Amino acid sequence: MRYNWIFWLYTLLSFACLSPGTAQTPVQITNYNYKNYKGGIQNWGITVSPEQVLYSSNNNGLLRYNGNDWALLEPGERSTVRAVCCIGNRIYTAGDNNIGYWQYDANGKINYTSLLSLVNKLGIKGETFWSIAETEGKVYFHSFGNIIWYDGKDMGYLVKNDCCVSLYPAGDKLFTQKCGGALMQIRDNKLESFCEDTIFLNGETKFMFRIADDEYIIGQTSGKIYTLKGNTVTPLLQLENANHIPVRIDCGSIWKDELLAVGTIGDGLFLINLKNGQQTHYHSSQLQDLNIHGLCFAAENFLWLSLDNGISSVILEPATYLWKTNTDIGTFFDAASFNGKTYIASNQGTYIYEEDGKKIQTSMYPLQFYNLKNELLCGTTTQLFKMKAGQPHFEPFCNINGVRQFEYIADRGDEYIFLRSYSGIALLEYKDNTWRYRSLLLDTEDYASIMPENLHTVWAIHPEKGIFRLRIDKNLNQITDFENFSEIDGYANYNRISLFKVEDKILFATPKGIYMFDITGKSFRKQEQISREILYLNKLQSIKSAYKNDIWVATDEELFLYHISDLSARLIMHWPFVDNELMLYDKHYNLKSINDSITFVSTCEGTVVINSKMVGRCAADPYPLRIETFCFTDNGNATSYADFHQQEIELPNTATNITVQVTTGLDTHATSIAYRLPGVANDWSTWQTSGTIHFTNLPSGSYRLEIKDSNQNTLMVPILVSPPLYKRTWMIIFYILILITITVGIVTFINERKRRILLRKYRKEQRKHTEELQKQAYEQLQEKVRNQESELKNRMRFLTQKQELLDTIAEEVETQKKELGDRYPNKLYQRLMKIIQEGATEKDKFLSFENYFVEVHYEFMLRVQKTHPSLSASELKFCCLLRANLSTKEISVIMGIALRSVELKKYRLKQKLNLDANSSLSSYILSI
Repeated sequence: MRYNWIFWLYTLLSFACLSPGTAQTPVQITNYNYKNYKGGIQNWGITVSPEQVLYSSNNNGLLRYNGNDWALLEPGERSTVRAVCCIGNRIYTAGDNNIGYWQYDANGKINYTSLLSLVNKLGIKGETFWSIAETEGKVYFHSFGNIIWYDGKDMGYLVKNDCCVSLYPAGDKLFTQKCGGALMQIRDNKLESFCEDTIFLNGETKFMFRIADDEYIIGQTSGKIYTLKGNTVTPLLQLENANHIPVRIDCGSIWKDELLAVGTIGDGLFLINLKNGQQTHYHSSQLQDLNIHGLCFAAENFLWLSLDNGISSVILEPATYLWKTNTDIGTFFDAASFNGKTYIASNQGTYIYEEDGKKIQTSMYPLQFYNLKNELLCGTTTQLFKMKAGQPHFEPFCNINGVRQFEYIADRGDEYIFLRSYSGIALLEYKDNTWRYRSLLLDTEDYASIMPENLHTVWAIHPEKGIFRLRIDKNLNQITDFENFSEIDGYANYNRISLFKVEDKILFATPKGIYMFDITGKSFRKQEQISREILYLNKLQSIKSAYKNDIWVATDEELFLYHISDLSARLIMHWPFVDNELMLYDKHYNLKSINDSITFVSTCEGTVVINSKMVGRCAADPYPLRIETFCFTDNGNATSYADFHQQEIELPNTATNITVQVTTGLDTHATSIAYRLPGVANDWSTWQTSGTIHFTNLPSGSYRLEIKDSNQNTLMVPILVSPPLYKRTWMIIFYILILITITVGIVTFINERKRRILLRKYRKEQRKHTEELQKQAYEQLQEKVRNQESELKNRMRFLTQKQELLDTIAEEVETQKKELGDRYPNKLYQRLMKIIQEGATEKDKFLSFENYFVEVHYEFMLRVQKTHPSLSASELKFCCLLRANLSTKEISVIMGIALRSVELKKYRLKQKLNLDANSSLSSYILSI
């Protein structure tokens, strides 16, 4: 189980009530109330399953406790459950108008099945059931008026309308008692008389256990306990309280036929050892309520009680328990065993452990004890005291105030003790069979710790000035020389540097490692092996010597006990400070081991006793750390349970709140857990008593949840959070295909774009080249046209000049004819005129012109003909003459008509071309 230190009331060392001189028995009682388990105040039946889970019937339902966390299970509407019984893999419960069983599914979720409908078919309604038991494959439910059976399918009556007290399972048999009647055995689904002794006729049986073959132990309400063998009933004892008044028994439980636990109404708990008859009574000073309705053993010396007010656990000889609170004895400083007694020093005085914390009446305020040579030395705030063997009191013997450390050393047969006090370092010498004051070393201060290397060399740590190696003169009076070290391997927080001796070696502990001083090199040399073997050394607070070669290591969150051998550390025990941290008093932890098993520890709640031998026994066979449930909620707040038995727990990506419930079961010592989830939280969590682990919105991926408990058990839980739909493998493949398609499309588009750009560029260049060629051709053509036009004009000019010459010649011939008359022969005249006329025919003129013009303006003629198909051949020729940009005179010469006729032709052509009077005919012809 896990201790909840907040709810410890306190634990007393109990004595047997009826046996004088009974040995003291340490006990740890832990009380839980409705604030812890979130249920009703009152509890009834209680049981522990084989899986080490506690179930208690409660006013508000069924309480479940796995050693880490409480849960309230409600059978439908909140109703009182009176009885609970684990049978097979089912937990049967019954109470006020409720009856049924609870069962876990494969994923650890517990489900309730009601049997109330079968009960109603029997005609039973509104019944209250008080006990449940099983025999011969049938489950029996008992109420004051009926006993009914259930075989897993059907239900029927065993006892109908007849009062029975309860059901008593005893070994493989099951019994009941008629009210005011005989003890009956249930066999073959029938009642058979088992014993009709008068104790049953006059008493009410509350428990019955088989302790041997055909031998039983029986407890009755009257407080009387009997043995029954055959038909013979023998009184065993009468339970009485401290006032010798018989108690009222209500329930009982037995462990291995040896230890009987009896719960009473109003008088608490009795434990009876059936072998030696020893009784122990736990009453009001320890239990939160004295009305016990149910009890059961979870393990040897480990008992659970269901009370009228809450639930309690009782551990006998616990590994760790709170002895006294700070209110009881103050803050613990030191402890020492002397003359058969253990003396406890606190800031309120001196107390005796064996006498239940009895305070010694003295005015001294002790700080430190030291037991050597049959003398108990005690350093106080005022002076040094000592007690010799056989003396009842401490006596002052030296005016050294504030002694807080004793360190023994022997030299050449002489024995000394170095003292660390408010005034510095002092020295005692063993002389004449007693310890005597020797000297106060001059030039010393109030150090945080000291450790003698030899008689003339002492190590000291000052909380502010550093680490000193002090040299003492031969007369042991003063410091003659010293070495001062400001740090160890770069570490200089002197309050967290511990100085201790183990295996006759002086060691220095820091959060960076364990070191030993190298005298030759005048430096601190790290001891790698022990530094590696001591856990969480980086969180070190202090190290203190325990017993012989054992050391206590206190970190920020835990306390460890190690055994040291050849500078190698072996872990003995581990104690996390879950709810009760160590008391950091004057910047140091106070722990003291008085022998090889018992250690006193100062905590914030009080003085805790640790029995390391019991820790070893409890941790020898711990329950394994295991998962109970693994559940999560989705976006719609629906809770789902994952199958945690698979190699890897797979969760959907919609798992928003993940809850892992782990436990090591009910245990007889404190078992806490810590966890980490690498990738989310790489550091270990703080130790916690709760086994509930929460995570929220884990990203998709693989994880390994690491869980450990204080028994050094570990559990690895592989978790796979599935990726969302858009991250699934086939979706990724789809994305890749889309990406490839898009990439191909983009590449194709880019290539096509490049191709088009290149094509456009090519076409542009081609077009440019073509244009250049066309321009060149055009320029060449224009040059040719210009040349041809020039040649044409020259030809027209030549023809004109020829025509003018012929006309002049003709005129001259005509003139000569007229002047000569007959003297100019007609034959010559006509012959000459014929020659002139043949040279000036219109056909020759125009044919020569047209040939040249067609060569030059062929396309123009086609365009004119296409644009104005109604033009005649002579008009077309006239247009050609206008296109050639000839003057009216030149046209008249070419056409052989008068200038007026040329103007008239222009006018008519203008009308045919539909040009207005203001339009230029020549400009229009040139534009075609």
